[in-house]
Amino acid sequence: MAEKDDKTGKEEKPGLEKDLVELYESMSRFITEKVEKAGVVTEEVLDRTINESKEWAHKLKENYGDDVSKVSEFLRRDWQEAARITQEKTRKNLDLDRIQVGLMGLLSRLAHSAGSQLESFSSKLAERLTYKTGEIAGAGSLECLGCGQHLQFDKPTRIPPCPKCRGAQFRRSY
Repeated sequence: MAEKDDKTGKEEKPGLEKDLVELYESMSRFITEKVEKAGVVTEEVLDRTINESKEWAHKLKENYGDDVSKVSEFLRRDWQEAARITQEKTRKNLDLDRIQVGLMGLLSRLAHSAGSQLESFSSKLAERLTYKTGEIAGAGSLECLGCGQHLQFDKPTRIPPCPKCRGAQFRRSY
């Protein structure tokens, strides 16, 4: 006994439902393979793969006719719904506040570590850039770290004690 299709009002042949299910499953496998190769499910990829699956299905069995279009719309609906559900679940699982707090904690630890390293580097650099009485310095100006007195040298010279405070540590001044 023939059944009527709800949308078209046309009579369907017995066994056609089984054929449509098989067509749906075949086209779905085809789409799945193409989407996996694409590596992403976008509307563009989905449209392209559904169209390719329609062409493939028409070549597979000529007798499907309009059923290929009908099944492709079922597939489009189901794939779009699956994508929507996946996006929704991803959004729920992705707690942005928690991620932001975690990132802020990480940045804080990195900044603290970098600050400590820069402080250590700064101390070592300041120590290396400190000139002491008795050392030889090239031409230029030195400033006493004790009182700020400037010493000017026109040529390499052994550094004397500060003439103002008798200090023994200097830094280049420019």
